Amino acid sequence: MKRTLLAFLILAVGSTVFCALKQSTDRVQAQALKKEQAIKLQNQLLTQLQTEQRTLSEKFSQTRQLLTEQAPASALPQLAGKILSGVASTNLSPVESEQLLAELGLNWNTTGEYVIVSKKSLDGISFAGLTGTQLTSVAKAALAITPTEAAAIEAMTRQLGDARDAWEREQVQRTEPSGDVLAQYTLPSDPDLARQQLSAFTNGIVDALGTQRAKWLQEHSLQWMMDFGLLTGPEASDVPAAYQSAFADMISQHQHQPTVLTLKRYQAGSDDRISFSLQQAGNTMSTDVNPWQPFPQAFRGIFPGGWADLAQREGFELPKSFQKK
Repeated sequence: MKRTLLAFLILAVGSTVFCALKQSTDRVQAQALKKEQAIKLQNQLLTQLQTEQRTLSEKFSQTRQLLTEQAPASALPQLAGKILSGVASTNLSPVESEQLLAELGLNWNTTGEYVIVSKKSLDGISFAGLTGTQLTSVAKAALAITPTEAAAIEAMTRQLGDARDAWEREQVQRTEPSGDVLAQYTLPSDPDLARQQLSAFTNGIVDALGTQRAKWLQEHSLQWMMDFGLLTGPEASDVPAAYQSAFADMISQHQHQPTVLTLKRYQAGSDDRISFSLQQAGNTMSTDVNPWQPFPQAFRGIFPGGWADLAQREGFELPKSFQKK
């Protein structure tokens, strides 16, 4: 009986040990299989990367060969370095600007009826920005003003002109003619109206064109602003700050002066002639009255027909040149 029990125990222990050894062997084989698969995958990736590297090396060699075979570019290393370094194009010398335009294929004939110039060039070009309440064709072209932008600006200048005309008719002062004086009219200075209208004009063109183009339009419209009463004294914006104090007394003396139009008759040989003088914003101009001399814009609201309206109002005859016109 004891022998049978001992044999049974030995058999049970042996079975248990065998099962444990088999499970351990299975785990080891599974882990070995996983490592083998991982190594195989890594080898495949390595092979793929090596292939891609060879392809890129071949492309690099081909590209370098093509660049070597091409004709050398034009010798402008200094200009290219200057531009690529971030130096503004406005700092290029005239020679460098010409070289840059040549490299870009831009010359006198490239754009047909147009020429390409730097924005800085506009500072040295003289043209009138406005005439009456209309933008000039030169201003539209030079500043690339679109029809929509022009319509907005001219609607604003018409409003300013209408308001100015109404103020002129209300405020104008007439001096009774005497001696050789045929007519004299005076418009008092109104700094508040001038500041109000100058602000409206400035804001209007900035809204339509943006700051940069609006600045150029305003700089080319100083005479228009003076004629329309937006400026009541000398323009000192171009005077260096260091010297402005020296001009303070002169500017103060001429600011807020009335605008005076005076017509006088004088004899030139056997001809009767008429001269006129216009005192405006600290300036005075004098010349003969003739059909080709524009009527002062400052008094257009009072005399829409110009010289003819003024002569009819004051009861004198205009020179014979008006009859030949």
